[in-house]
Amino acid sequence: MKKTKFYGILTLAAGLLLVSSCDDDILIESPSNFLTPDALLVDAKGAETYLIGAYDAVQPIVSSGANGKDGWGIHWGSIAADEVVVPPWGGDRKFIYQHQLTPSNGVVRSIWENLYVALNRINSTIDRIEAMNEDEIDNESKTKFVAEAKFLRSMVLFSLVSTYENIPLLTSETTDLESVEVSQVTPEETYNFIIQDLQQAASVLPEEQGGGRATQGAAKSLLGKVYLQMSGFPLNQKDKLASAETVLKEVMDSGVYDLLPNYREVFNLSNEQSVEMVYSIGMDGPARGEGGLLSTFYGPNGNVNNGGGWGTCFINHSFEASFDREDVRLFNNIAKHNANDFTPEEGFSDPETHTVPMNNWRGWKWHAEKPNSYPNDTPFDNPYIRYADVLLMYAEALNGQGKLTQADLDITVNRLRARARMTADAVPDMVVGSQDDNATELLEERRKELCFEGWRRNDLIRFGVYHEAISGITQGGPNAGDPGPEFQDFEIRWPIPQSELDINPNLVQNPGY
Repeated sequence: MKKTKFYGILTLAAGLLLVSSCDDDILIESPSNFLTPDALLVDAKGAETYLIGAYDAVQPIVSSGANGKDGWGIHWGSIAADEVVVPPWGGDRKFIYQHQLTPSNGVVRSIWENLYVALNRINSTIDRIEAMNEDEIDNESKTKFVAEAKFLRSMVLFSLVSTYENIPLLTSETTDLESVEVSQVTPEETYNFIIQDLQQAASVLPEEQGGGRATQGAAKSLLGKVYLQMSGFPLNQKDKLASAETVLKEVMDSGVYDLLPNYREVFNLSNEQSVEMVYSIGMDGPARGEGGLLSTFYGPNGNVNNGGGWGTCFINHSFEASFDREDVRLFNNIAKHNANDFTPEEGFSDPETHTVPMNNWRGWKWHAEKPNSYPNDTPFDNPYIRYADVLLMYAEALNGQGKLTQADLDITVNRLRARARMTADAVPDMVVGSQDDNATELLEERRKELCFEGWRRNDLIRFGVYHEAISGITQGGPNAGDPGPEFQDFEIRWPIPQSELDINPNLVQNPGY
């Protein structure tokens, strides 16, 4: 499927828009044309250009990271969970992993700032396109563009409320410094606003895969994820489980999405916007400055240009041990070879290449070719929600209500296990058990299937086992120190950055920091 790339379209700076480049599927603009919003937003073509700027704003921050920006998906979703361990040379990431955060931590600050920059660009998109009159844009295009932007706004707000919990809820464009002294709202208010945006978006957006643009299925899938998160800490609204069940079943019944038959192929460059990708954040590289970090942040020992990774983090031993020995996800997601000595195919398929000591095993899901010129500009799109995630969330919603059946498992979890099975006796089917046992097994299945995709910390918090999980990390090697002994209950959320408290007297620091 041909995908739509969103990169380098608009850069908001000093009230000007730089139209720098764009995908030929959408618009063709001359590079380096400076336009004010008023000059641009005179027709549907200009409105679409402005919308693509909102996609561009989300790209480097909700993802694993891009364009030199710290990505929420890696730092919140994986670093402080139980998929990887961080070495002593991990910089600010080390303190996230160790649970030694202060309000002055650089990553905590940069992720807050960049999420709010993205939010303001999206709010600008919504406000300004909604203000266009019928002589400037037809109603169908206007409604669709606003719905796409509301999906993007939901992504950003979900990241913010998951991470910092008590946040300012900004729902319109901030245009001057007089408007920055805003107060926080409760998490419930933010979640309810997200629900409203996603319901409106789902009622308008097309029922298709999308190739990188927001769709009905993407909005409904994110809505289901939001409902599930509301069922856990800090809201514990168990009534949201039924709402999640309903909306996720609608995605399953749409017929738009399906699993690819081969797990490894899901993460191949040619399948970045496949039928399994409900929504995937577009990246493009190398040498465009629009690539991401996947395949270099996570990657085997060896030189990056040979398909290796940075060595910023290493595999959690207990995570590796949790896999069936003939689970294809073990071989695809954990690198035990040296990329200087072996090709990606050899590292995946030949256990004799697994010569790296266990303390140096690495995460490995997006297999960079050998040789390559990626470094920090890899072309792999970032999966945001896959159909596999939809199936697992649906099973979770049923189990939370005490109504999960074996038939439900067979169309969800056991489909994933069948795909992961390398021999007939490997990766046994899940059998329905007690509600607690089912929850434990569903959470473990999410870790194996969705590792490094940015959801692990939210999952652990939602299931109520975050402290338990990080306390189970006890390993030597290049480890900055086990995080469990450092953890205190208030650290389940991040602090409000000190720089924000300094400029906004209406903000109150999260308890404990």
